[in-house]
Amino acid sequence: MKTNPNPQGKGLVPVLDAWQSLQPVAVAPKSAPRLLGDYMVSLLVLSAEFSFKPVPGKPYYLYWREGNWQLSLISPAEWGPQHPGECLGECQLGFDMTWHLIPQRETAFSANLLHAIEQFTALFSEQLASAETLEDTLPFYVRQLPFYRRLSASGLAASLQHSIRASDQLGHSGRVWLQRISGELPQLLAKPAVAVS
Repeated sequence: MKTNPNPQGKGLVPVLDAWQSLQPVAVAPKSAPRLLGDYMVSLLVLSAEFSFKPVPGKPYYLYWREGNWQLSLISPAEWGPQHPGECLGECQLGFDMTWHLIPQRETAFSANLLHAIEQFTALFSEQLASAETLEDTLPFYVRQLPFYRRLSASGLAASLQHSIRASDQLGHSGRVWLQRISGELPQLLAKPAVAVS
């Protein structure tokens, strides 16, 4: 007779708690530019390396160094000269599981950082252009992502899907609009004085 070493499923409780904490709350319809901007910024943040569970409303900082993005709990001022790279700006996770970015204002971005943003935006635009609908691109399950980034991506996908359906703006008929606005996406991140939200 086989015995179940975990009859109460206690190993699942932390996983389910983490999954539940990264599900969207209070998702509202959004305009198409806002939805697309939230999606792009959120994917940029989720492409960064981090191994902690993000908490909505808490400030994080997005750094670029040697070809990699890194999300940190530590601000540039707190790092001092030991910083992990050039800071693009402060990020916050919203309760709807989309990320918001406030670019740094004090300094101009380096050519390397601007190039990294342009590359990311080009890949994002290609992904959108090759899909029938925006919903086809949503990251419900991305196997190669580490645990918290995978759960965050799933929460983002659920949030955006709800917003898309509530606003009914980016379905099959939205493909032409997506192609038109994709040329404007680099400017969303390249304006250091403007928050992308």
